[in-house]
Amino acid sequence: MTNDILYSFRRCPYAIRVRWALLICQIKVEIREIDLKNKPLDFLNKSKTKTVPILIKKNSEVIEESLEIILWALAELKNENIKKIYFPDSKREDIIGIINENDNEFKYHLDRFKYATRYQNINEAFHFTEAIKFIERWNKLLAENKYFFGDNPTIADWCIWPFVRQFKIACNSQKRTNYFEPPIKRWLDSFENNIRFKSLMYKYKFWEKNSSRDYFPIN
Repeated sequence: MTNDILYSFRRCPYAIRVRWALLICQIKVEIREIDLKNKPLDFLNKSKTKTVPILIKKNSEVIEESLEIILWALAELKNENIKKIYFPDSKREDIIGIINENDNEFKYHLDRFKYATRYQNINEAFHFTEAIKFIERWNKLLAENKYFFGDNPTIADWCIWPFVRQFKIACNSQKRTNYFEPPIKRWLDSFENNIRFKSLMYKYKFWEKNSSRDYFPIN
């Protein structure tokens, strides 16, 4: 194996945040885009969770949680000063706390707002209202700083912006307006308008066992 292998799905926010971390940490991987409706047997055999993303390291070790992949990518950085900008010691507990808030609470309501038809007896308006409480809370943080914890993005920003983007997409599809205040809109724009975004969201063909190798980033 010449490169670590990432099983991914282009639109999955967990996969997006992992690819973002790989871009920032300048790590090139072999990428395998998975058709979630027709998951390859090779992927199913390697993944306990049967979900993306998963990373297969060169030594065959499997990392299944997106945050663990991000922390692995960060550990690969040689520059210790840069590492401390992305994951400062003084903010570690706060950073992990806000990521858990996103992954466990915000996402719960986001899913039931965005994909209401997938659930039984769901009050879509209720879950929108609950989701917007997190947006408002994060907006207050971003009114004070450019990013969640200061003038530089940390892994908290990396981990959360793909989900806020998904919330925006859901709101737009339902013709909702005025769901973002300027601070959080500016923050999300800084990622979506970033020069790396095109590479981040490059559309790969679905991987099959006999497919030729694709690499991320594409260039």
